[in-house]
Amino acid sequence: MRLFIFTNRDLASNYNLNLLLPHIAPLFDIRVFISDKVGKPNSPPPPADLQWLKFFEQELPNQVLFPEWEQLQRPLKGQLMSFGELARQYGIEIVSWNDVKSEESLAFFRAEAPDLVLSVRYGKIFPNAFLSIPRYGVINLHSGLLPNYRGVLAVMRALDHGDETVHATLHYIEDNSIDTGGVIGWGSLPVQRDKSLFWHILNLYPACTSLLVKTLSDIRQGQIPERQPQSDLGAAYFTFPTEAELQTFKAKGWSIVQTGEYQTFIRQYLRPSAEGQ
Repeated sequence: MRLFIFTNRDLASNYNLNLLLPHIAPLFDIRVFISDKVGKPNSPPPPADLQWLKFFEQELPNQVLFPEWEQLQRPLKGQLMSFGELARQYGIEIVSWNDVKSEESLAFFRAEAPDLVLSVRYGKIFPNAFLSIPRYGVINLHSGLLPNYRGVLAVMRALDHGDETVHATLHYIEDNSIDTGGVIGWGSLPVQRDKSLFWHILNLYPACTSLLVKTLSDIRQGQIPERQPQSDLGAAYFTFPTEAELQTFKAKGWSIVQTGEYQTFIRQYLRPSAEGQ
């Protein structure tokens, strides 16, 4: 079965692939397509706190850490891997792909004929013409509780609202609206007040691995998961937070990124997991 994974060129997406591929690479013919950013091109510069988040989430790993490790051709002994190292380790193609709407892109994917598409943090909206291509549909892992937190940075909204647990929702993409399709299941993570926003975003993914693996494996075996329609009751959509919203968030005691947490996380790329991630 051909599984196409659409994700984003950031640290959380890379972490999710590291968690997922050991379980599903033997089961599927996999290709990975990566967007280079989330949102529209030529958007105005984000607030300083979001630029700070982007530095740790995208710029530092993609421009410094990952290229350095890939150039070293280091032996892979159980540690987390860069995108290039994952491609080498599992023998899969991982390519940048920022356009899913053009006729050329649609023709390409029709010709490639994926059986199933998984989207995790992909930065572009799939048009209806794309959604009809895979015979088992398109499923998406959204980093927020649906329908309460549709849109961008849902984890921040949950923390800001005082939720005691943050969630990710696995759901079908049924049309080109955002985060509205039928729900397959949820992963959850208890909130820790002393941890940063970025820590909560990253640590949601281990909580979702078993749900993703089971869903993909079931579909491979012809067991189509039930979908629970979303209610509009309590539904809310959020765009990128404003400077004022970020300041309010921090005034409640939350941090965006903590460098000590980040260093601890990055060490998982430098040594095997058995040595104390």
